[in-house]
Amino acid sequence: MNTPGFEIRRAVPEDLALLPGIERLAGYLFKTYPLDLGIPEEMYQTPNSVETFAAAQKAGRLWVATVSGEELVGFALAMEIEGYAHLEEIDVLPSYGGKGIGSALLARVCSWATDTGHPAVTLRTFRDVPWNGPFYQSRGFRIVDSAALSAAHVELEVSERQRGLRTDTRVTMVYETAG
Repeated sequence: MNTPGFEIRRAVPEDLALLPGIERLAGYLFKTYPLDLGIPEEMYQTPNSVETFAAAQKAGRLWVATVSGEELVGFALAMEIEGYAHLEEIDVLPSYGGKGIGSALLARVCSWATDTGHPAVTLRTFRDVPWNGPFYQSRGFRIVDSAALSAAHVELEVSERQRGLRTDTRVTMVYETAG
């Protein structure tokens, strides 16, 4: 997918070492949000490992956004949970926010989910943070009860709580594909 100014493509091994830095910088945006989201400080310091990204890249579940054909500015990481495509994370460098890169990454994940026969894309996100819940709702996602999807989706909530996140500020969302 090519869009003026940037390109979305599958990640290659040479991309992987740069992704934790993008994740960390994008994560700091949550510190600017005026309400307490309950994000423990250690979560800002502990991005996904290169090994996690490598496994997703090998499985075809990792996409990157580049500008000028080479500079990495964002990524989307997906996984599969109980037959659903699950968007684990989208991150875009703050200096490239608001340019449609996150939307293009999301569209690529939804297209992949459709092409691979997944009935829906699921995710967990902050309900009220503008670049989270409202962003996904404006792109066709709706809030659902995790238990309506699968036990593994309920476990995602439990895991978030165990890591110290305020799950009362978060929601599970779903986008039904044409797959």
